[in-house]
Amino acid sequence: MSPANHLDHARLLVSGSTGDAVTELVVPALLLRAPHAEWSQLVHIYVPHGPTVAFSGRDLRSPGIAAATEVARAAGFEPVVRSPGGRMVAYDSGAVVIDHLDRTTDIRHAGRSTFAANAESHVRVLRALGDVDARIGEVDGEYCPGEFSINIGGVAKVVGSAQRVTATGSLFSTVVQVAVSDRVRSVLTAVSDALGYDLRRSSIAGLADYAPALTAEDVAAAFVADYRSRLDMTEAPLPGGVLTHASAASGENGTAPFHVDDWTRAHPVPNT
Repeated sequence: MSPANHLDHARLLVSGSTGDAVTELVVPALLLRAPHAEWSQLVHIYVPHGPTVAFSGRDLRSPGIAAATEVARAAGFEPVVRSPGGRMVAYDSGAVVIDHLDRTTDIRHAGRSTFAANAESHVRVLRALGDVDARIGEVDGEYCPGEFSINIGGVAKVVGSAQRVTATGSLFSTVVQVAVSDRVRSVLTAVSDALGYDLRRSSIAGLADYAPALTAEDVAAAFVADYRSRLDMTEAPLPGGVLTHASAASGENGTAPFHVDDWTRAHPVPNT
């Protein structure tokens, strides 16, 4: 383990998938709730292990949530209620996920300014990848609509973010769509319909639709390099015990979507 792992206020950069869809979303929620972490910031960048429909608490209020869950499962996607807010997003191994945990953030410093700063940084990374006309802003009919979505050419969304703020810090989670499969397009459309959300199918895109040579691994590596240099982060593994603890959640799926925050509240990791 890097010596920085033993320093208070360390900034840690973790890369690589942690396992299945449930585990991947439980890990940042556990870290956010850690009462005595030896890091001030931790960024985890990974290519997801498998097909996931990540719902939010807002989606659960839709009368169509049961039907949406069935649609997701029938398409081979794991339905999970993630910790951050926003609205539903679907992805598979053609995407990159960035979870940025910051223990110095509280409710007074969260919100619009955080979304703006992250969007600006992410756009710079995407533009440096080649012929990518990345822009900040919502496009008509996009999934999980937001002012600080990132689109290509003002036509199709490729990046979305959501945030959660607690007494122990913040979690800012970003999904970068790189190679969007037909099954991701189909499940985004079908689940949005079940939830009663308007969606323009042509607003769904990945970076590879515009720069075909790009892979999810290429994009993940570019973001790892950016966070390492921009925030002076030290590459390290996850804090001890977190992954083992999180993996226990995978066996507890029921008929409803797995609820990350419910599970992490009931199963905190001691002394993380």
